[in-house]
Amino acid sequence: MMSEYLLQPPHSMGISLPGINSTPAEQDDAELVMSSKAGNQDAFAILVQRHQRRVFNLVYRMLQNYDEANEVTQDAFLAAWQGLHSFRGDARFSTWLHRIAYNCALKQIEQRKKDAALQVAIQAEAVDSDERIGAELEAHDRQAVVREHISTLPAKYRIVLVLRHLQEMTYEEMAEILTMPIGTIKTHLFRARNLLKERLEAFDQEWKTRG
Repeated sequence: MMSEYLLQPPHSMGISLPGINSTPAEQDDAELVMSSKAGNQDAFAILVQRHQRRVFNLVYRMLQNYDEANEVTQDAFLAAWQGLHSFRGDARFSTWLHRIAYNCALKQIEQRKKDAALQVAIQAEAVDSDERIGAELEAHDRQAVVREHISTLPAKYRIVLVLRHLQEMTYEEMAEILTMPIGTIKTHLFRARNLLKERLEAFDQEWKTRG
């Protein structure tokens, strides 16, 4: 069963794939998809191995929780396997897969909103932000500070920053994944960058006054 390939303990990032060695460079995604549609689970396992890190990174940056990200990543690949018959090849397989992962992560975010107890835990965690900020600056890790602030942005702004600047996707790929016009994506990006800039400037000013 496909779950034997997917439902394994994570190693550093992503999902382990027992019995699968190096990815054949000569096999492109289209060939592997065709084999997978014919029921070749080994071919799909290679697709998982090839794309799992980028999918995991996308999901993790949306959820900001390693364990949840692993579960949602596995859910995304299982959904892709089960829905592979619906993939017609109009878009690249990676784009189709990222759209599934994005939707799975959105469902998880919605579930969080319904869980009042988890909301309380998230708010309580914010109390420790000053200590985290201090540790980040002591380590001179500006990138970590930026990502911390990205994680606090509204979801519609956070996702466009993640896809554009962290996943390095084109506007066309983002439009396919998010199912929204490129113009809307550019507007969200403009507002997201401005909002992030304002928060970073406020953070810097607050840190200077403390110092």
